[in-house]
Amino acid sequence: MSDQTITVTLPDSVCERIKTTARAASLTAEEVIRQSVILLLPAFESDIPANLRFSLTKLSLLNDIQLWKTANSVMKKEHQVRLEKLAQLQKYRVLPDDEQAELDHLMDEAQQLMLCKAEAKRLLAQRGHVVFRPVEH
Repeated sequence: MSDQTITVTLPDSVCERIKTTARAASLTAEEVIRQSVILLLPAFESDIPANLRFSLTKLSLLNDIQLWKTANSVMKKEHQVRLEKLAQLQKYRVLPDDEQAELDHLMDEAQQLMLCKAEAKRLLAQRGHVVFRPVEH
C-alpha cells in the first residue's frame, strides 16, 4: 500500500489539541492525525483481511444462541492485561520491535473481536432481538 500526502488547513484550536495529544501519547502530530483519520473513517470491505471477512460471513449461519455468545464475548483476560500494559508503556517510551509487534497483534485481535461482536449484534437485531435497551431516566 502506498501512502499519499494531503494538505489540510485546520483552526488553531484543533492544531493545539493535536499537539497536546501528540505530547501526551509521545507521538508526532502527523501520527495523531493519521491514527485519528484511520479510526474515524469506516473500513471498506477490501480493508478487512480475507480471514476476518470469512469469519464475519460465517456469523450469519449461526443460530441465535451462538450469536448471543459471540455478541457477549470478551478478549482473554491475559491478552487484555498485556494489551493495556503495552499501551501504557508506549506512552512513556518507544517499544522495542518485539513489543511493538506484540502490541500490533493484540490490537488486531481486539479490533477483530469488536467487529465480530458488532456483526453478531447486527444480525440479532435483524432477526428481531432487542440488542440495546433504551436507557430510562
